[in-house]
Amino acid sequence: MIFTNFREIDGAGRIVISKDIRNHLNIKAGDVLHIEADNDCITIKKAEQKCTFCNSSENLKCLMGKYVCSKCIDELNK
Repeated sequence: MIFTNFREIDGAGRIVISKDIRNHLNIKAGDVLHIEADNDCITIKKAEQKCTFCNSSENLKCLMGKYVCSKCIDELNK
C-alpha cells in the first residue's frame, strides 16, 4: 500500500508525518529517522539501531537514549 500526503513546512522547518504513515512504519515518539537528500529528492526512513561507537547492530543495549553493543561496553569498562 502506498501512502501519499501533502504537508506544509512550518516556520521552524518542520513537517508532520501523518498518523497512518507512522502506524504503517511503526514510528513512535523518540524514534530516530534517517533523512537523506539527493538532487531534488528527500528520503526519510526509520533508522536502524546501531552501536554509537562501532555501528554494530548486534547485542545492543540502550544507555541514556544511545545504543551501545556489548563489545563496546566491555571496552568502556576496561
